[in-house]
Amino acid sequence: MNNIVNNDRMTKIISVVLSVIFGVLVISLVANAVTTISTNLDTDGTLTVDGHSTLTSASSTVTSQTGNFMVNGYATTTAASGNIATNGTLTVVGLTTLANASSTITSQTGNFMVNGYATTTATNGNIATNGTLAVTSTTVLTGDVTMSGGNDGLIITTTNTATSSIDVGCIQMYATSTETAVHLTFATAALATTTTQIGTGDTDGTYGGVVVWRFGACPI
Repeated sequence: MNNIVNNDRMTKIISVVLSVIFGVLVISLVANAVTTISTNLDTDGTLTVDGHSTLTSASSTVTSQTGNFMVNGYATTTAASGNIATNGTLTVVGLTTLANASSTITSQTGNFMVNGYATTTATNGNIATNGTLAVTSTTVLTGDVTMSGGNDGLIITTTNTATSSIDVGCIQMYATSTETAVHLTFATAALATTTTQIGTGDTDGTYGGVVVWRFGACPI
């Protein structure tokens, strides 16, 4: 009788031990299967990873990032503001729309166009505009200046009280439709002098002289 009881007790102990060993093996296999995947993993739900993830090749149609998005410490997208900062070069192959942009240095390798009305040609640096070129400060033109347009092509001043002036070395015009060149010639000596200053600048007392039109092109 005692032998039967002892055998039954031993059988239960062996069963418990075998159950524990089998359970450990099953858990190890499941854990190993979870951490090591050698085939594709498809899920209709959300894949949640608490630790870091390393993706050697990834493709996605929609990516949502709740925190800051960083690329190897050189580029960052700030989640709170949407700002994008990069230490490298931002290359855009297609069209780019900037509602508000600020830059200290801008380099354009091709033609620079502004809404189809103004163009800077990259090959020669020429600037063409269909609008008005307004300059509030001093402008220096070192090359030839050609003007064409309507009756008001060049306006220096519109009132007789303005202080605007123009200084030129030679004034040339065309006398006939065949473009015969004529220019203004100023006398080398004054016709009359006065001790009374007539205007600002004539401190030498000169108030009269000969100015005639002569045939010939500038320079004289």
